[in-house]
Order: sequence, then C-alpha cells, then structure tokens
Amino acid sequence: MNIAIPSPDRIIDDSRARLDIVVAKEADLAMARLGRTEDVRFSPNGRYLAIAGFAKGTCLLLDVEIGRSGSRPILHVTDYMELHSAALNEPHGFDFIDDRTLVVANRMGGVVVFAVPLRSAARRIHNLTPLRTITRAGLGTRLHSPGSVCVASMENGRCELLVCNNYRHRITRHVTSTDGGWSLPRNSVLLEQGLDVPDGIAISPDKAWIAVSNHMTQSVLVFDNKQRLNRQSRHVGTLLGVSYPHGLRFSPDGNRIYVADAGTPYVQVYEPHRGNWAGEHGPVTSVRVLDDETFHKGRHNPEEGGPKGLDLDPSGELLVVTNEEQPLACFHVPDLRT
Repeated sequence: MNIAIPSPDRIIDDSRARLDIVVAKEADLAMARLGRTEDVRFSPNGRYLAIAGFAKGTCLLLDVEIGRSGSRPILHVTDYMELHSAALNEPHGFDFIDDRTLVVANRMGGVVVFAVPLRSAARRIHNLTPLRTITRAGLGTRLHSPGSVCVASMENGRCELLVCNNYRHRITRHVTSTDGGWSLPRNSVLLEQGLDVPDGIAISPDKAWIAVSNHMTQSVLVFDNKQRLNRQSRHVGTLLGVSYPHGLRFSPDGNRIYVADAGTPYVQVYEPHRGNWAGEHGPVTSVRVLDDETFHKGRHNPEEGGPKGLDLDPSGELLVVTNEEQPLACFHVPDLRT
C-alpha cells in the first residue's frame, strides 16, 4: 500500500508547538532502557504517565507535573516506577480505571488489571501480581492478541472495558465489578464488521462515539455508540488521509480526534461535521512530530517510523506522543490551532 500523503487544511511543523520536557536523571535513564514503545497514557488526575515497554515486557510509570509559571507550559518528569510482572507479555495498550488502577492489553497475553504501587523513594522497580486477568472473549471464545484497551464506563461499582483483538479483527466488551474485589467479568464480542487489524480504540467523552484505528484499511472507523451495537453493527464514519493509524484520542470536548500515524512523521487531527462524526472526514491539520532523521531511523518498513502512542493530558492542553526512537515528546495544543 502507498503512504497516505497528508492533505489537510494546515500542516504544522513540530518546532512551532513542541514544548520543553525537563526529566530527572534517573527517569531519563529509565526511558532510554525502554526500547520499542507502543501506547502512552495519562492517569485521570494527570500525575502519572504510563508508557508501554513492548519488547522489554515492562510498563514505565512516570511522575509528571506541568509547570505553568512561564508563557508556555513545561512538562516535568520528576520520578518513575518500572513495573514488571509475569503477566506482562508484549504490553501494547493502556488505560487507567482510576488514578490507582491500571489496565494493560498484552499482545501475547491477556488483559490485566494492576494496582499502582505506592511511591517509595527507596524502591522504583516493582514486580506485580494482577488484581484480575481477562483471557476470555465470551463463552467458548478466547481473547486473541489484545493490543489496545479503553475504559468505556465506570458507574455503580462496575467497569466496562473495550479491547481490540488485533489479529482476530474484532472488539470485545468486558464488564466487571470493582466493589469489594474484582469479580469474574462478563465477556462478549461487540464489533467485527469492517475491522482489519484494529490497532487502537477511543471513546468520546459523552460516550456517543467509538473510534477504532483500522490498520490495514489505512483509516479510522467511527461507530455510533448511541445505537445498540453488536457484532453485525457497521461503522457510520470514516477518517481518511492517514497512513497506518495507531494510538488515537478524542479531545476533552469531543470535537477533535487526534490520530498517531505510524507510517508518517505526523499526527493527523480531525473535526466532525457540525458535531457529527458520521460520513467521511479528512484531516483538518497534520502536525509533524518527528524530524526526518528520527523518522527514517525507525522506518524498518512502510508501517513503521512514525508516532505510535498518543494521549492528551486531562485539560486537553498538552499532547504527548511516543515511538521507539523518541520515547516522549510533548506539544502545546493551542499552538496546533493557529
């Protein structure tokens, strides 16, 4: 397949929006050890930033603060924890259930839920036992290559997770109780139609839309979650003009979708038609987040080299991206709109 050439209204170079990152020495060394990265995720309170150490089977949990004393924010990485577990096997996708609970999708394993360890100045490396491991997709059906996960809802002591089964080309739904312990989940297949290596998933803040990075069709598929979805449901919207979509997130107001384009050095930015994500959408902005040298260093094939993980801080002001050659970069969202 050919690389999609960005054709947005605006192309913004990274130098215009890139923010400084001040990293403590120990945390910098930990990031240098990560190797191939995948997803990146802020905790709900914005104090932790999780990065997937895919090849090393680790999760790096950074302590972060946003300095706002100057004219532009600065991201401070003040400390870190390195999480290990026998249950981590090619960790690929993350989400936080709350500030103290992390869920991880493992390409060569299951979906696991961890309690975030308490901070200790004397101990930065932790070996964890999961609170819960999910290995089933339904009765008689196993999870297969879970690569991305998002928390779809949290209410009345119940947590709903949506999981991309990358090489089974489907999205599964898992509902478990968090009150008084982690009960056995209820598992089912939610979506299948049109999916071809679903590689990332996000849900809008109002829960009305589900966006899925569809790797092999070089597009993002948007499903109408206001309808009763099932495995026969088809997508209603398509985001075009992206080469190999990977991590993606809705803005806090739901009026933008940011997509990491693993096949180019860009993040593609989309907006709905009058608040509606149905129909076809091209990018309104392409943000260059890697320079040529860094991009080509990681370009082992046409599907690699660009950003993999992507997230916004809870305020929506900071955009962070990661890939193997650039473990962490940060951009000022207001500068992407001018």
